Amino acid sequence: MTPISNGLTRWDNTMRKRTICLLLCVFAAPAAAQDSTITLWKREVLNSAKLKEQRAIYVTTPEGYQAGTSRYPVLVLLDAEDRAQFNLAVANVAFLADRGAIPKMIVVGIANGKDRTHDMTPVATSGRAKNFATAGGVGMFADFIVDEVMPLVRAKYRTLPTTVLAGHSFGGLVALEVAANKPGVFSGVIAMSPSLWWNDSSGVVEYSNALAKAAKGERVFVTHGGLEPDIDRTTAAFSQRMDSLKPALIAFGHQRYPEDSHNMTPAPSLVAGLRFIFEPVSVAKLPTSMLGPDTDSAMLMNAFVESRRRFAAGARSLGLDERFPESETNNLGYAALQYLKKPALALWLFRQNADAYPESANVYDSLGDGLLGMGDTTAAIGQLRRAIDLAKRTKQPVLSESQRKLKELEAAQAKGKGQ
Repeated sequence: MTPISNGLTRWDNTMRKRTICLLLCVFAAPAAAQDSTITLWKREVLNSAKLKEQRAIYVTTPEGYQAGTSRYPVLVLLDAEDRAQFNLAVANVAFLADRGAIPKMIVVGIANGKDRTHDMTPVATSGRAKNFATAGGVGMFADFIVDEVMPLVRAKYRTLPTTVLAGHSFGGLVALEVAANKPGVFSGVIAMSPSLWWNDSSGVVEYSNALAKAAKGERVFVTHGGLEPDIDRTTAAFSQRMDSLKPALIAFGHQRYPEDSHNMTPAPSLVAGLRFIFEPVSVAKLPTSMLGPDTDSAMLMNAFVESRRRFAAGARSLGLDERFPESETNNLGYAALQYLKKPALALWLFRQNADAYPESANVYDSLGDGLLGMGDTTAAIGQLRRAIDLAKRTKQPVLSESQRKLKELEAAQAKGKGQ
């Protein structure tokens, strides 16, 4: 079995949260060595030509990043000096990825500079906005994110083009400003309790009109709480207008939290927003996750084929890797082998995984199990050797289970030849 992120087996840790756990929880394999070095974030400093000041960002990579070569989508979160909010975001991203709701992500937190109000607001033209004397720098701040922060992150970290921007309050206003005026730059935007009261709520119409005319697609999610009256009212109006306009290229979602105040909405909003953004590739919603104890080989095969098709289509729409997740195919292979007692189906699934992920040592370990299930000990030994050799050459964790199985099979084979 493949090593997973938190020291438990995939079935113990993830699949029990879904119906299919009833298939395989008793067949969980021992966990292998993990990437034990965990750093919550790394501070990067850049001298911004756009903002004409030094700014700090905080970057956290998913577990296993240091030992691997994979590329990851990026979440950009504003107001990163709010450590409680930033730490919660990092934890929630890891949790959602572990549960198959979103892919693993690199999280980039942008700390505020000398004047948050200036950076995060449009020019004040009317109403209470005129009380903020330094307002009006959101355009330059948006350029700073797109033209300075993201190039730095892409140069120093293994990223995919898929990027999500999330902001709260004035930060939510920034998110909508970017979604409306830089369409398609971000794959998804999450505006949490956006300050749409700004300039007598003119953004309700301006942003929705701009999104309705967007020439590039993106996914936009907004939230508001019942205990933040001005934001509740204006964001509800924005959501109603977006639902009415039905922009052709914009996937729009919204959520209201009746019992939440302004300071509380970030907690549920980011989770809901990320789930909305990555809904097209949510493994938890695929047919393979709906399999139960009455599953037979035909049902498993059909679920795999359909899930793989849906996942590829969803990934394509988001600019993600279209390959069906290695761990999911691996789990289905062991379901076929150990629960359904269908070694031929298991072997086929393991071969599909090996074809899709030739760079992974684990797929050859599993392929060895499949061959062993078919009674081909010699071929199984060959695949286990391949798994160990590849792991050593590419500095992947060498599965102790692979070494144990190989040792036992070679000993049994030698004993058989000696008789």
